[in-house]
Amino acid sequence: MASPLVLIGGASAAALAVAVVTWRNRALERQLRSTRELLARAEARTQGQQSALQLLDAMPVPDDWLSLPARTALDALWVWDVPGDRIRFSARWRELVGLPSEEVERSTEEWWGRVHPSDRTQLQVDIAAQLAGGQSRFAAEHRVRHEDGRWLTLQWAGLVLRDATGAATRVTGSVRDLTAQRAAEERQRRESLYDGLTSLPNRSLAIDLLRRAIRRTHRAADRRFAVMLVDLDRFNLINDSLGHAAGDELLKGVAQRLATAVRPGDVIARLGGDEFLVLLDEISEVADAESVADRVKLVLAEPFATIAHEVVLTASIGIVMHDASLEQPTDYLRDAEIAMHGAKRAGRARHHCFTAAMREGVRHRVSVEQDLRGAVDRDELTVLYQPVWSARGATEQLVGFEALLRWQHPRRGMLGAGEFIPIAEESDLIVGMGAWTMHRACRELMEFAPNGHGAPWVSVNLAARQLADRGLVGVVDTVLHATGLEPARLKLEVTENVILHDEEAARQTLETLRAHGVRALMDDFGTGHASLSYLHRLPIGTIKIDRYFVGRMDVSPECLEIVRSIIALARSLGMEVVAEGVEQEAQIAQLRELGCQAVQGFLFARPLLAEEAIALMAALERSASANPRAVLRDLGLAGGHRLDLASPARAIVAA
Repeated sequence: MASPLVLIGGASAAALAVAVVTWRNRALERQLRSTRELLARAEARTQGQQSALQLLDAMPVPDDWLSLPARTALDALWVWDVPGDRIRFSARWRELVGLPSEEVERSTEEWWGRVHPSDRTQLQVDIAAQLAGGQSRFAAEHRVRHEDGRWLTLQWAGLVLRDATGAATRVTGSVRDLTAQRAAEERQRRESLYDGLTSLPNRSLAIDLLRRAIRRTHRAADRRFAVMLVDLDRFNLINDSLGHAAGDELLKGVAQRLATAVRPGDVIARLGGDEFLVLLDEISEVADAESVADRVKLVLAEPFATIAHEVVLTASIGIVMHDASLEQPTDYLRDAEIAMHGAKRAGRARHHCFTAAMREGVRHRVSVEQDLRGAVDRDELTVLYQPVWSARGATEQLVGFEALLRWQHPRRGMLGAGEFIPIAEESDLIVGMGAWTMHRACRELMEFAPNGHGAPWVSVNLAARQLADRGLVGVVDTVLHATGLEPARLKLEVTENVILHDEEAARQTLETLRAHGVRALMDDFGTGHASLSYLHRLPIGTIKIDRYFVGRMDVSPECLEIVRSIIALARSLGMEVVAEGVEQEAQIAQLRELGCQAVQGFLFARPLLAEEAIALMAALERSASANPRAVLRDLGLAGGHRLDLASPARAIVAA
């Protein structure tokens, strides 16, 4: 076969041949240059090692020297003449400590003069013990000063040579710089014990410090302490609305302010989230711990400046005093949390001191919660109906019902809502239970009062978790579709506390429900500090005057004036008003005079079972002209007073 150069032919073939030869020559030159560089670097390393060892030539070294890691490029080499108190270092030592001179002092002062003052005594003790103890290995670790002033952590390792009498004559070894490694270990240790955001002790370190406090009381019985758990109120809402960056800044600000509220010697730790622990040392009285809690509330009262807002924080605080019967730190944390949750249930922004009765209360709540989880499936829940009456005319007319959930407990009997609804709200049960209640109330209302002109409505209470649930609108639509109830006949009762969890989300949900035809009703109106401000921001169609004001109209001019103002305000806003807790004839007369549109209470009827409501509606339909109170008396459904009726199904029927 012809050569490729022949095939190309002529001058082109000759030019290509020259180019190929030139390319090959240049490639060979590059390979030779690279080889020379490698050889030069190898020779330099060899010379460096030789120069490092030349310092040691005057001193014989054992064969074991070659097995030491000291010959690596990272370690400095040294030989210590113990009787002559002289020491020689390799050039690597100069690099480690930043010496500018090529010479390295042979005196041990080059070593001892650089040792950290805090490490010298221990180093002297360790060296003396190693040299006198007949050991063949030498080891030490201490801090050494660099020429620029910083401190290095150096690890010394070597072999000890001894004479015939066993006395140490020479120590030969290496020095390794562990500064970066020890710094990394310290960072890791700190990260495991301290909170990365606030730099406070974390839960792990807090538990350890608490354990030490418990042990101190074993040695000195009169040295008592207290544990204080500080939990920020509604911090999740603030965090979600302002963003996590602002939330982190708030947490750092809280940590700084807590430091100004405690005494010297007290410990502040961040347990996680928005929970802080304060360990109060040498506390003799509960009043001392309460004084610290008051200072904590005071320093948090000043507004915090965030990126775009000023935020006022409050905290619920649980306090546990030293108890000799508690042996574990987790026992104190448990009891502090119990007391803290008690403060939250009492209204937040306060402190509670733990008592043994609180622990029993928690056990009771846990027991109730476990029983409650199967109550729906076991058909133990029932709905009672408190009639709502029009007060416009001389004779009351039935206009609606409030659905009241009750629990027929297999061992405790009929339980009112106050005995289990708060427990359901604290758990994940309230959403499903609320949907069940709504469906049952709408279905039974259709049974005793089908859709039609003048048909009564039913109101169902909403908990905060229900209102915050994104599926609420879908649940309401499903219930109305399944039961056939007209949307206008369903009212959803909310309170100010429910709205406070997330006002904007509550407004959007209530607006959507109103667009679907379902109306909102504000319950317990007048008891909150900001109730009036909600009326123009939220789609509220009806307000209920709290029973506290209604029940004290005849003895408190202030309560009477509050009722008068609420009715006048509602009239100006085009809203309806329902007065709760009417139990006396004088109250209904006064409410009529003030212009209240509707009332409910034991003066007319106690809460009714579904079959009793059916009987009432049938009787009212048969006797359209009859006085409703007479109908209630004939059916045995009249109220008059709050009584626990003899029948188990009648126990605790009060709203």
